[in-house]
Amino acid sequence: MEVFVMANPYSKEQKQLSQESLQIALFSLMKVKKFNEISVSELSKKAGISRMAFYRNYDSKEDVLGDYFDRSILPFYQFLNQIEDKQPTMISRSYFEYIDLHSELFEVIISSGAESLLISHFTHFVSKFYLDNVSSIPFTGDYARYWNSFVSAGLYQMTIDWIKDQKKTPISLLAQVASKLAG
Repeated sequence: MEVFVMANPYSKEQKQLSQESLQIALFSLMKVKKFNEISVSELSKKAGISRMAFYRNYDSKEDVLGDYFDRSILPFYQFLNQIEDKQPTMISRSYFEYIDLHSELFEVIISSGAESLLISHFTHFVSKFYLDNVSSIPFTGDYARYWNSFVSAGLYQMTIDWIKDQKKTPISLLAQVASKLAG
C-alpha cells in the first residue's frame, strides 16, 4: 500500500523561519565573537531553537553562514544585472560602489575570521553574472572554468583587502584594476 505524504505548509514556513533565525543569530554572534568560537549550542540558543531543530535545517554552522551570505548577496547580484552598460569598467565601478554602501556583511565576516569560508559562494555569483551578462569572453569548457576561478578569486581578495584597509583606496582605482583583470 502506497502512502502519500503531502507537504505541510506550516512545516515549510517553520523551516524557513528557523533558517532565518539561525542566520540572523549567527551574524549577530559574529559581530562579537570569532566564527570558530561560536558553538552550535550557543547559536541555537541565540536563535531561540533547539539543537535538534538546528540539525534538521543545517549540517554545520558553515552551512548557515553560506546561506546567509547567499541571501545577502542576491540583491547585489540583481543590482548588477540591472546595469545597462555592462563594460568591465562600469561593472567594476558599480560593484565597488555597491560594496561600499553595503560593506557590513564583509566587515563582520572579516572581523570574525570567516572570510576564507565564502570564496565558493562568491565564485558562484561572479561566474553566474559573467555567464549571464558578458558575451565578450568565450565562456566554454575549461577556459570558462579557469577564467572564472581567476577573476572571482582576485575580485574576492581585492574586496577583502579593501575592507581590511578601511576602504582607503579610491573606488576608481579598484575599478580600473578589476576591469583589467576581468576585461
